Amino acid sequence: MTFEFLYMVIAMNITELAKSIAAFEGIKRKYPISDLVLPLSKSLFYKYPQLDIIRSFGEDSAVLNVSDVSDTHYFLLALDGMWSKLIDADPKLAGYFAVLVNVNDIICKGGIPIALLDMLSYQEKAMGKLLVEGLVLGCEKFNVPIVGGHLHPNDTHNALSVAILGIVPKEEAIFSDNAQIGDDIIIALDLDGKFHEKFPYAWDTTSHKSPAEVQAIGSTMQTIARQRLAHAAKDISNPGIVGTFGMLLDASKKGGILNLAKIPKLKEPVSLQWLCMYPGFGMVLSCDPLHSRAIIEIFEKRGITARVCGTVQGTHALFISDGKDEALVLEFVKDHVSGIAL
Repeated sequence: MTFEFLYMVIAMNITELAKSIAAFEGIKRKYPISDLVLPLSKSLFYKYPQLDIIRSFGEDSAVLNVSDVSDTHYFLLALDGMWSKLIDADPKLAGYFAVLVNVNDIICKGGIPIALLDMLSYQEKAMGKLLVEGLVLGCEKFNVPIVGGHLHPNDTHNALSVAILGIVPKEEAIFSDNAQIGDDIIIALDLDGKFHEKFPYAWDTTSHKSPAEVQAIGSTMQTIARQRLAHAAKDISNPGIVGTFGMLLDASKKGGILNLAKIPKLKEPVSLQWLCMYPGFGMVLSCDPLHSRAIIEIFEKRGITARVCGTVQGTHALFISDGKDEALVLEFVKDHVSGIAL
């Protein structure tokens, strides 16, 4: 799929569009996860004193109960590795994004980011310097420190991975696998942004905002969690809007339909690029229809556009609609995109 094609306004029918989304690299890169999770998930069945694994594979961040440490909060753990294409094209941006994506993995649970670790490899010192400059920018923007890590200087390749620790009150945690049949699907997007000149999928909503503005936007998920308004949530990441919705449904062992005409966007009609982009701030939430208005108002108070765009169903498949016709995108009996242990 070429970048030029992504920029085109959709002129195809809904069936062709569904096939193009299913073939999107951001979604296809998720398919191998299920093959690797099965052997790794065996560790979940061991007995760990003082540790209860509340959620693991398939979540944006693992959710852990350490009873001897806290009776009130879960610990949240997540890790992301930066794509080599991004590192090579713009290492400073890769460092910044490494912080951003990890913070989003915590806040989408209703959690509070606490601290980061980094694992950095570089071939040349100049590359390492740029990656670290991006990391520092991210720490300043999101108010989360890097407290340690590991370094491989003069390595055979350039690589950056970042892990994060967060916390969330036990009664407020929002999981990825708890969508209920009949739930509304809310898509929340920060429309105050621009596409990065080097990366047509990257919708930058944070670099031009102050740390206070960015952190206030992130706090919307804590407000939603505190009021217990959402059944499930995921931050919109590499699979794009439709793909992230698919990950939530797959993890929840449910199906659903997404009306593309209702997705928040800058202009009509929605483009394939918009459906496949990953934003600086974007969330997919599943909730009781009685709570939809309250969630939308919480986002709107922080300048985030949010709309009811779909419904959770019992089909075990993801469909899209243009308001008139429907088309199948993913069948979760074979298209496992969530990474949940099967």
